[in-house]
Amino acid sequence: MKKLIYLFLIGFSFVALNSCEEGLLDTAPTDQVSSVTIFETPEAAQVALNGVYRAMHQPGWGGTSPGWSAENPGYFATPVVKDLHGEDHLMATQGQGWFYFDYAFNVDSDQPGVVGRQYSQWNFYYTIVSQVNYVIANEENLVAMGSKGKDVVGQAYALRGFAYLALYEWFCKGNYAVNSTAPGVPIYTEPTTAETVGKPRGTVADVFVQINSDFDKAIEVFDGAATQSHISHVDKYAAYLLWARAAQVQGAWDNALLYATEALKKPGLSRVATMADLGSFNNKSSSSVMWAFEVIADQTGPYSFFLTHMDPEGGYGARAYQCIDKGLWDKIPASDARKNAWWSVGKNEFGEDGEYTDYVQTKFRFSDKVTNLGDEFFLRAEEAILIAAEANIRKASPDYAAARALLTELGDKRDTNYAARLATFTDSNTYNTDTRGALTTLMDEVLFQRRIELWSEGFGRAYDLRRLNLGYTRTYDGSNHPVKRTLIPGDPRFVTLIPQKEFDSNESFTVADQNPR
Repeated sequence: MKKLIYLFLIGFSFVALNSCEEGLLDTAPTDQVSSVTIFETPEAAQVALNGVYRAMHQPGWGGTSPGWSAENPGYFATPVVKDLHGEDHLMATQGQGWFYFDYAFNVDSDQPGVVGRQYSQWNFYYTIVSQVNYVIANEENLVAMGSKGKDVVGQAYALRGFAYLALYEWFCKGNYAVNSTAPGVPIYTEPTTAETVGKPRGTVADVFVQINSDFDKAIEVFDGAATQSHISHVDKYAAYLLWARAAQVQGAWDNALLYATEALKKPGLSRVATMADLGSFNNKSSSSVMWAFEVIADQTGPYSFFLTHMDPEGGYGARAYQCIDKGLWDKIPASDARKNAWWSVGKNEFGEDGEYTDYVQTKFRFSDKVTNLGDEFFLRAEEAILIAAEANIRKASPDYAAARALLTELGDKRDTNYAARLATFTDSNTYNTDTRGALTTLMDEVLFQRRIELWSEGFGRAYDLRRLNLGYTRTYDGSNHPVKRTLIPGDPRFVTLIPQKEFDSNESFTVADQNPR
């Protein structure tokens, strides 16, 4: 593992986000990042973290081949792949194959190489861990520098917690209550070099001990820290929302409610943005956005970034439409503005020779398709609203009235008939395990609103399927899925294979550490 993870960025210099600095600042490479040059001031340390942030939305994580690079845009491979691993999101055509083979669960053959999904995601998230560990190792000095130093350290802890949570979602079994003792992922909390001895997998519970510790420490350090200087930086409130996700996975409902509620206290935040304010999900200044990447001209292109894969009139998106499942679209009431604002049916807007593909997504669009510009959303307050609503329903002493109030807060800005809809659901924390089945309980409605509101955001639909131990079928009368699959609860295909490079480089790994098929 040491060669896979820790040497990947040797030769890659930390760079500042152009939106935050006056140009690119090349500094020390990864194996020298702890030098006094980087950590002599909070500003210099922030430059180092800015390089991490920029790497999180840049392509190239699947090797140097242009084909692989294009479908590995850092973090943003996660919401696409993990949504396509579910039943609510499909690709109408194969195109050049980018993401389509993920949708078809046909990428296992890439496991031996260093260009496929297995290598790119393992390497990407462990690279984040590797980089921020150098910052955390300088915590004492940075904190002593005051509020700006604290801010840098808080960001580093939050990013590490985020990375380990993502590694869990990719490489460990879901359904935490049942699989807490199942294999986890290696945990590293110290700066590493080419000589670092690889760690064993440990357990899922071990991973969450680290995740909880990292977010707890982030919140502690953020108190007294400088306020968020740019929307691309994680701050205390974004850390709370990420921690709420982790609590949701663990079924720690009192904590999930607490963290989601704290996230919503961000000054100036709109708890629920209007449809007009959200627009085409390409403006970092939308009032409910808590974490986003501001994309500028030299940070995008027609084939290798999130929006180029999503926008049906831009880049690659015009060649391989990203679409909603017909069954889910049919369940959305006609009075719900999202139904026609975020997905196109019968409008004859897209495609060649005047043809169109029904159910194509129009939620994510370029702000300027000529220059391929558009900001990229990471976290929105609406997710915190939905986590808090679910937590109120599922905690030991349910508060259904509070859950209804939260759902009303969201629903009234989406559906002109929402009050009448909400009144039809019974107060219950049970839910239909048939994802195409009838919706009758308040818990059913929370999960349904997550499927609509967060479509292709966050950690994708597989996040809910895994934690709730749900399966699904894409095979039903009238299905618009070109690839028909049925996955059972806990299906091994929800878990990605660990790349062979890890086995070749980590002496703590044996063949028994591979995820099953």
